[in-house]
Amino acid sequence: MNKYEKLFFSKFIPEWSEVKYIVHEHMIVILNRLIVMFWLFVFVPTFLYYLSPTFQYKIPFYFFEIYLIIIYIRIIYDIFNWYNDAWIITESSVIDLKWALFHIKVNSVSFENIEWIEVDQDWIIDSILWKWTLTIHKIWEEFFILKEAKIPFEALDEIEKIREEKKEEPEKEEKDKFELIMEALTWVVNQYLETSTWIKKKDEEKKSIEEKAKEKKWTIDLR
Repeated sequence: MNKYEKLFFSKFIPEWSEVKYIVHEHMIVILNRLIVMFWLFVFVPTFLYYLSPTFQYKIPFYFFEIYLIIIYIRIIYDIFNWYNDAWIITESSVIDLKWALFHIKVNSVSFENIEWIEVDQDWIIDSILWKWTLTIHKIWEEFFILKEAKIPFEALDEIEKIREEKKEEPEKEEKDKFELIMEALTWVVNQYLETSTWIKKKDEEKKSIEEKAKEKKWTIDLR
């Protein structure tokens, strides 16, 4: 991920978050689409227009130019649309971004709410191109799908690492609470033992004084 990507996708996440990784659809997806569009809507019409006097006669040249401009705009839009349909991985969640010209849809799931991540390949060619279908399953039976993705595996490793840390946090909190309770009980017991020892010592001192007093002549016990 370069600095441009980090800056560009930062506007789709909360201000306190930081972009860690971006998962795009594989480049072969947009290349296939562009090749089809160029062949069917640019190359073939241009070839027919310049080789056929009938086309040139029936279609004014400026109409043909307007047509090509519209096709080029559509190609640029498709490239931009492909680039913006991505997963944004932050330090705490995965954000599913779906972009369109007049509509932007953003869904997110925190790492602790991810049940598991499914990674699939359908064809042998997918393994050659490193093209995968990613599915994030949430704990409430919902899921995100990113088809034909080019996966940065370090991003998946980071998600798994943070998920494990999130799972360990409640256990650590319970352990800390248990240790705190044990420390409190230890303190109470020590205080009790110290107080009991002090009382016992005072009783022994009192008995010692009483016994010494009884041994003296003319001592009368008034209890």
